[in-house]
Amino acid sequence: MASVRQAEQGSLRAPGFRWWHGIIIGLLLSYVPGSLLVAGVLLLPLVALRLVDPNADGQRIMIVLFYVGAAMVHPLHEAWAANGDWETCITQITQPVTLALDWLAAGAAWLVAEASAIGGRLWNTEVARRERKSIEKRIAYLQGEWMTADEDPPAS
Repeated sequence: MASVRQAEQGSLRAPGFRWWHGIIIGLLLSYVPGSLLVAGVLLLPLVALRLVDPNADGQRIMIVLFYVGAAMVHPLHEAWAANGDWETCITQITQPVTLALDWLAAGAAWLVAEASAIGGRLWNTEVARRERKSIEKRIAYLQGEWMTADEDPPAS
């Protein structure tokens, strides 16, 4: 008899999706469908990131989520203020400025994540270079101190 874990491995599920996520999405869908529609459309850059870069780690996803979340504040506030009215929600997700801001936020987050990774590598390389130079100076000093001229070099 196959265990539940073995059965789950063969099933088609979104990675990281738990059963209680479905309950939360169902509750949101039943109580605030308009706001959920706005949030879903504005979170599409995250889906695109996962499709384009499947190796994106959790840190990169969180950076993009932070930027996209900041871009989502005004449209979600408008949808919430209109009590999830469909007309307001559709207006929010069809505004070109809102959509452009959302996708530009995702792009800016990706750029910041990539630039910080490159900057970190450059910084670590510079630190390693300085450390190596310091060690080489120390080796040269110790060789000069321990290898004096009064000692005969070893015979070969």
